Amino acid sequence: MRTRRARTLGALAMVGAAALLISGCAAGNTAAPSASTSAADLPTVDWDAATADEIQDGGTLNLAVGALPVNYNNLEIDGNDVDTNTILAATQGGPIKITTDGEPVLNEDYASSVELSSEDPQVVEMKLNPDAVWEDGTPITVADWQATWQANNGSNEAFLSVSTTGWDQISSIEQGTDEFDVIITFSTKYADWQGLLGLVLPASIASDPTAFNEGYLTKAMPSMGPYVISDIDQTGQVVTLTPNPNWWGDKPKLDTILFKVVSQDQQGSSFANQEIDALEISANADLYATAQARSDAEIQATNGLTWTHLTMNAKEGPLADVNVRKAIASIVNREQIAAAANTPVGVPAVTQGSYIFMEGQDGYEDDALPLDPAAAEGFLGDAGYTKDGDSWTKDGAPLTLTITVPADTATNIQRAEQVQADLGEFGIPVELTTVPAAQYFSDYVIPGNYEMVSFSWQGTAFPISSTEAIVYPLDSGQNFTGTTDESLGDLWTQANEELDPAKRIEIAQEINKTIWSYVPIVPIAPLPEVWAVKQGLVNYGATMFGVSATVDWTLVGWKK
Repeated sequence: MRTRRARTLGALAMVGAAALLISGCAAGNTAAPSASTSAADLPTVDWDAATADEIQDGGTLNLAVGALPVNYNNLEIDGNDVDTNTILAATQGGPIKITTDGEPVLNEDYASSVELSSEDPQVVEMKLNPDAVWEDGTPITVADWQATWQANNGSNEAFLSVSTTGWDQISSIEQGTDEFDVIITFSTKYADWQGLLGLVLPASIASDPTAFNEGYLTKAMPSMGPYVISDIDQTGQVVTLTPNPNWWGDKPKLDTILFKVVSQDQQGSSFANQEIDALEISANADLYATAQARSDAEIQATNGLTWTHLTMNAKEGPLADVNVRKAIASIVNREQIAAAANTPVGVPAVTQGSYIFMEGQDGYEDDALPLDPAAAEGFLGDAGYTKDGDSWTKDGAPLTLTITVPADTATNIQRAEQVQADLGEFGIPVELTTVPAAQYFSDYVIPGNYEMVSFSWQGTAFPISSTEAIVYPLDSGQNFTGTTDESLGDLWTQANEELDPAKRIEIAQEINKTIWSYVPIVPIAPLPEVWAVKQGLVNYGATMFGVSATVDWTLVGWKK
């Protein structure tokens, strides 16, 4: 199935089961860490690192994705997809990049400097690299940044952007000494300003809602990275990347990168049969076991920013009542789900109690409602339900629910079945509704055509600002819950404008408690990054902050 992740450095990522389930390891090679390992003991990167002189010139890298993009503009809501971003990552970049330790740093391929020149008012000045060009040779200039800002700041609702957060706090983008000198002035302070500078669009696209929304449904966006999409084979379901002839930076090592569409159920065997060179395991025990048949593979494991959850649609029906949602949060056994997902692949099984921070990050607090059937009974009573035999009824109607799941996505289905079992044992029957994986997000999650769903969110190096859109405002492009708490607007304004890290964390913790007070989403468990890769592949694989964000594609290749 498609998997979702916001490509902008400061927007949260939506991840579907397909990207989470793929992986394996070879018998006799590097073992995954034991289940007793704590999350803090896992590294932030675990791939085989190599310098440019240690890497072969040439070669092909074969990778799998669950589906071809439905939109190659990954700043548009339907392009907010992990598979899409995986494909596009080698063709994109910006003045700020994320290191493997999660730190935002200057990317000298795109800018010679990025400076916070004033705090009041907040002003950022970027000196763009004049050598940086689009794939047709057109320079990347202030005009591109101006148009990208206008497309994403919410001023024109015709643009179906992923998130306006941060963009809507910019009052102007102006040219400085020349077209490569970009002056960004904020109307209010925005602490995560660096998260806006990882990607820009051509002005010709970002200034036209039709081009932005629909111009790249079946063709590639113009490249500004070391590789260019040279072919999209809709029939064979393969996207081919080759070196960008107008790339101005260090020459990339690979001749070809092939992204092949392979269903989740087949990715393990595809890796075992040497048809693909890397496999993301995450929490899929079956794929983990299948990939062990390959003798030239090794396992990698790191911490991750991905967390599974149960999202409830509070727009109508029983889940519109906060007490029903609280009851569900008190019934679902998150510890059991975490153990079932992580223990079989040899990584820590811990639960997720925050909407903002991951365990081990500064500011993490577990504010989750505890597993408490007695409390759940009280919540249902407050919602007007009474126990009638094995069922809970209200006005004579039994309480029943549905979970919409994507077909052929094992971990998503397994998680839904565990929720189904927990609620069923309590007296709330749950039906699993299976839908086509390729349309899971576009036809069901995004339009709110469901009662409950369970996919995963993948965080960013900017956890506070990036979380806002999943719960606030009500019409956010990423808020699929059908509800919000209006007090969150002021709280996030305070958090985004607070430059003192300690004070900002205090505000974020208040935000977390506020979301738990109306529980639109039940966080379940963090997932580590567990991968199997072919021996010899370097600078690609398990990394805490995600391959789309942290991989240097000029250094991905095969060791000499």
